[in-house]
Amino acid sequence: MQTIIHTKNLQKNYQSGNREVKVINGINVEIYKGDFTIIMGSSGSGKSTLLYLLSGLEPPSSGEIWMNKNAIHNIDEKTMTKLRREVIGFVFQDFNLVPNLTFLENILIPAYLVNNDRKALQSKAKALMEKMGISELMDRLPSEVSGGEQQRCSMARAVINDPTIIMADEPTGNLNSNSSQSVLNILSELYQDGQSIIMVTHDIKSAIRGNRIIFIRDGQVEDDLRFENDTPLAAKEEQLLKWLAGKNW
Repeated sequence: MQTIIHTKNLQKNYQSGNREVKVINGINVEIYKGDFTIIMGSSGSGKSTLLYLLSGLEPPSSGEIWMNKNAIHNIDEKTMTKLRREVIGFVFQDFNLVPNLTFLENILIPAYLVNNDRKALQSKAKALMEKMGISELMDRLPSEVSGGEQQRCSMARAVINDPTIIMADEPTGNLNSNSSQSVLNILSELYQDGQSIIMVTHDIKSAIRGNRIIFIRDGQVEDDLRFENDTPLAAKEEQLLKWLAGKNW
């Protein structure tokens, strides 16, 4: 398996009054190309913080993060922004769409920053909207559509630059069950097409879409579960529930 991200003794501390709190405490982890990696753990375990560190959205307190051959733990913000724009597609729980731009314009923002061929990019964005089932919402503002439709727009924006990896932080956390299912189906399709994905979730139905589970407790990787290829979702759910029960989750 090809490693696309790895960390060495990764640490992230926050100041809480006069006390320093270790949120990520010496994590060594490898992320592999073509995997749909799920990060799980109880509230406060550090799972979202780990994702933000891996994406370069937050700097570590100490330790190393390598994305392919790039040492992202010590590069300047300008270089990191360019790398993130070209290599990572990020899907946020709260969508993070620009409120006064249309769906089409929101999707095109990151694309225009790396490619000047506006005609080709518009065609690509429209094709992505078709794939995400939101082509009829091209000229709508985020406030005019549902949360599920906003998240699908966010996902189209995340993939328009053909990123090496998609990172998603609780992407179904603000959605109802039907919208969640649509979003998870799209992520599953992307994974089946060969896209590498890391997703933070606390939801079992979301987690079983992955092929690998990383379990975090108190800022450390406690265990790692990999599903056999072509395991049905129902069997994965049963296996995952049993695995998590053994961890008193």
